[in-house]
Amino acid sequence: MRTIPMSYANKLIVCILFSLFSAAAFAQSKASVSGKIVDSASKVPIEHATVAIVSAKDTSLISYTLTQSNGAFKLSGLPAGIETRLIVSAMGYTGYRKAFVFKPGETKNLETIPLPIRTLREIVIKGERVPVVIKKDTLEFSAEAFKTRPNAVVEDLLKLLPGVQINMDGSILINGKTVSKLLIDGKRFFGADPTIGTKNLDAELVDKVQIYDDREEDPDHKLTDLEVSKIINLKMKSKIKKSTIGKVYGGEGTRDRYEAGGIVSTFRDTLQISVIGLTNNLTRTGFSSSELSGMGGFNRSGGSTQYDGTFGGNGDGGIERMRSAGINLNNDYGKKLKTNFMYFYYNYVKDYNSKSLNEQNLSQTLLTTQNANINQLRQSRHTGSTLIEWAPDTVQKIRFEARLDISPTSSDANGTTNTFNSQIPNISNLFTKTSSISQVNEFTDNLLYYRKLKKPGASLTINQSLDLKNSGSDDYNFNNLQSFTTDVQSSLLDRYANTIGTYYVAQLSATYNYPFSKKVSNELLVQSRYFETSSKLSTFDKSADGNYDAFLDDQSNNQLRNHFIENVRNTVSIQIKKSMLKLGVDLELQQLTDNFHNTTTPTSTKYYNYLFPIIRFNAKDFSINYYEQANPPVFTQISPITQQISPTYTLTGNPNLTAGLERHLNFNYYSYNNDKQSYISMWANGTVASNNSVQVQTKDDNGFVTATYANKNGGWRAYMGIEGGKQYKKSQTWQVSLNTGAYGNYNQTAFYFNGDGGTQFNYGITAGQNIGINYKSIANLSTTYYLTANLTNYKGVDYPSVTFLHHTVTSVASVNWPKNLIFDLQYRYNYNPQIPAGFSRNINVLNMAETFMFLKQNRAQFKLSVYDLFDQNTSNYRYAANNSVTTGQNQILKRYFLLTFQYKINTIKK
Repeated sequence: MRTIPMSYANKLIVCILFSLFSAAAFAQSKASVSGKIVDSASKVPIEHATVAIVSAKDTSLISYTLTQSNGAFKLSGLPAGIETRLIVSAMGYTGYRKAFVFKPGETKNLETIPLPIRTLREIVIKGERVPVVIKKDTLEFSAEAFKTRPNAVVEDLLKLLPGVQINMDGSILINGKTVSKLLIDGKRFFGADPTIGTKNLDAELVDKVQIYDDREEDPDHKLTDLEVSKIINLKMKSKIKKSTIGKVYGGEGTRDRYEAGGIVSTFRDTLQISVIGLTNNLTRTGFSSSELSGMGGFNRSGGSTQYDGTFGGNGDGGIERMRSAGINLNNDYGKKLKTNFMYFYYNYVKDYNSKSLNEQNLSQTLLTTQNANINQLRQSRHTGSTLIEWAPDTVQKIRFEARLDISPTSSDANGTTNTFNSQIPNISNLFTKTSSISQVNEFTDNLLYYRKLKKPGASLTINQSLDLKNSGSDDYNFNNLQSFTTDVQSSLLDRYANTIGTYYVAQLSATYNYPFSKKVSNELLVQSRYFETSSKLSTFDKSADGNYDAFLDDQSNNQLRNHFIENVRNTVSIQIKKSMLKLGVDLELQQLTDNFHNTTTPTSTKYYNYLFPIIRFNAKDFSINYYEQANPPVFTQISPITQQISPTYTLTGNPNLTAGLERHLNFNYYSYNNDKQSYISMWANGTVASNNSVQVQTKDDNGFVTATYANKNGGWRAYMGIEGGKQYKKSQTWQVSLNTGAYGNYNQTAFYFNGDGGTQFNYGITAGQNIGINYKSIANLSTTYYLTANLTNYKGVDYPSVTFLHHTVTSVASVNWPKNLIFDLQYRYNYNPQIPAGFSRNINVLNMAETFMFLKQNRAQFKLSVYDLFDQNTSNYRYAANNSVTTGQNQILKRYFLLTFQYKINTIKK
């Protein structure tokens, strides 16, 4: 493994030590305040009261915390020499306010602060608005307490909130936990992708930001805080509820690049209607994580910066031309009934131009295979979905979701494969030409009924779900193998295959929760699942008259699988102080019937009966979980035919495969400190698999491969990680965030290759550091560095080890100065020292944009942007398997300039 030079390491250590000493000196100049909040009448401590320090000048939030169970609080790192105000608030109590001007390093103890019970309706005085408050399980921030730049979107507002972290891909973390949904006034906004709202709605429209746990499918709070994600609910200003807002844009650039789109939302009391649409040839994927905000082409490299040991971009690559449109409709009918409807249309054409190099050590030679492919993929997709939530009373809840997808797809591809080894400079050339037309239609639904029973804590939950999928394809495959050695015969393969498939799943379950006492409860689950999978493959060779009518019985099959699974699971929960121990058993009965509709392979029915243990321990900050599961062989692995994939590759299924068993052990730890605005998260997950279905492969010196499947023990996999973050958001002038992470994975798999039975070991380690700096929302800088190492070695065979190492640096900067100008910059550097000749080892991608805002309230703007200024963007990947190393490169979007105009729509109905 290549190491970092000592001079570089020494410089890095000096920088880290300097940063630590600077932070320590900076902390010593800050002040702190502490105290205890109690009920004025009973003197009982008040837990979870909100204690905040705000600027007396504009009530912007400096710091906040929640009182502990004994009512104590402490706020540290407070600015000295400015007028501040302490605000204490608690549900049902009159608030407390006190002004301070802290001295450098001052520690102020307020001792006991009594709060009287509120007896009159609270009067909110303008300028004294509470910046943050806890309402039951909801944390609520006032948007006015945070100062954003002109034309800021919701994402810019969220970046200023304590505990909120926005990653470079637009995903959101709150106190280290993932945000699963973004709601607008309690209603869904374009499905499950929060970034559509955070990147397209203006921050000035938001009145309050509410944050709470996502327990839509956990009404009994059976999941721990460690297991649930977060929901962000944006409460809009009252004037927005009778208005139309949005933005439209259009741009044109060099190399025939273009983009156009818009989003418009109409609010009418409880009715919300939003329409979105866009078209471009900038490799945008439509309704995803960066919709309209990235105009000018940022985040359009064709992929992410990491992909299974790759560097420089997603191994998928490609250049895309797309059109997409959607509508989202929400309406409330009183307080009991909520409805949501969404429709998306997505059409794209994606062009790929790729090459790869595979080097494989065989017993007598080194076999090298070079591939070059050009293909085009075309798809039109229609998706409609609905959500209905009905709560007829306080004890019942019904939730229904349904979704319909219609996806016709077609593709054409041409490729060449050149094979040679260390003895023969040219074994063969293979030319391939394929085309395909296919369609997938899928309907899914999920119905949930929940009812509280008479005994407190008792409940009944009934869940039903369906997944009905039909697919069909027509595939044409032309292969011309030209041989240059007597050991290999030249051949021509020209075939047509028609495939018709179905995949049906039906599930019904009932869960009964019953508390025996305050500390002991029982959960009984009864579940039935039915899976039906079918595939009919008809293969034809081209006949002498030019038609595909020569039926190949040995390359065709008609396969049907019926799979029944019944579960009876009982779990007892025992509370031990503030911890919870769960013990249970899961009886699982499986019946698996495979019908091959032929005389050579009879219909088989297998029965699997299991009694799985359930062990889980939940404490305040950590949890440990053990469970087991059975996995039958994949449907395609048991097909009894020998399929000629190409002139050099044949695959035979094995109908005698049996189910495998997996044992899982998971550990999670999470802790967040409100006062210090820091968190630490650790996790480790291990799996031991037995009776795995593995591929048995034979490959000769000329590159001809035959493969089948067999059951084998020896599968292990594990992944672990530790993350930590700290924010310095207690000043409206400078805000700093630091995040550090280290991650590891281990994968042990058995394999058979050329008669050798061995085990492959894959190790991966990634370490990363991020620093974000914000100055008055005028200047922002975020920089991330990742170092990733991957090692592959083998046991039981004499194969050499393979090591990969790559570095990734990403920086994003933004400057809003002068007032109507915004300068944006994105830079990404990737380096992989192991990439062979013919592939790029160093990649520098620099994107820049200048935005000029004008008209009233900056409603209009021009943006001039350049994507990949150095014209170096490349998508490479590299991995090792079966004593071989594969390196690949895909075509990806290259340098262009683009000028875009945007106009904001804002019609307020009074």
